[in-house]
Amino acid sequence: MKIANVLYLLPLLALSGCALSENLSPPANGKAVKVAVVKPADVDILPMDVIYRSEKCRDKIFTSTGAINSRAGYHLLTVPFKAEPGSDTVSNSVALDGGGQCEWKLSNIRFQFKFSNMAKFGADIKKNVPNDIVFVFDKNSPPRGDGHYKDVSGAIEIESDYYPLVVYDRIIDHAKTLSIESEEMLTFRASNVKSIFFKPNVHSDRLIRILGPEKIGDNTLSIYPDGTQTIKKKGSYPLDFKRLKEMK
Repeated sequence: MKIANVLYLLPLLALSGCALSENLSPPANGKAVKVAVVKPADVDILPMDVIYRSEKCRDKIFTSTGAINSRAGYHLLTVPFKAEPGSDTVSNSVALDGGGQCEWKLSNIRFQFKFSNMAKFGADIKKNVPNDIVFVFDKNSPPRGDGHYKDVSGAIEIESDYYPLVVYDRIIDHAKTLSIESEEMLTFRASNVKSIFFKPNVHSDRLIRILGPEKIGDNTLSIYPDGTQTIKKKGSYPLDFKRLKEMK
């Protein structure tokens, strides 16, 4: 019986391989990228989700046919931003080389930001949806996106406009949702990066309100800050960012 138990364990031992510590251990003199964000007064900048990958410590996965495959190992680290004294900027540094026995390498950085006070845009708002920005440092898939990137390198400076949007769902949960919207989803492929500086221009005074249809098939009404209204069919509400930018 003891021999049978040992034989049963052999396939499991072969699958797991040698045990390596999966802890991060960035070298003391290793390169790092500084990420700095200009924090608008009414916006919270959430901590960075930093993902490292390892070709040495690969994850075992099972395919739909039951076969065993593998992919680069995955390590998620949460890095908070720190306020820089005497300024409205928050920042922190992220190691490019995660080190350790697994030889971790930086794969991507993602952080989110959202309005800090929902009540400013309506007393009955129930949800507060953040926006985000993603920087990809290798060939692995980012945490979100459709695979399209803007290539950036060196000392990166990014500036983008954002607007508050309140959507009133009148069919399903009859709730209002606040979000912070921009014209495009920001995803960047970064190479030879020295630093990242991000300035979100948040126009909190240019609120767009969306009244969803009262029943399926009805029109959706968009109300812009200057009082103009647009009607869209079948519940869609693409925003007119050109109009928003031109408003005083």
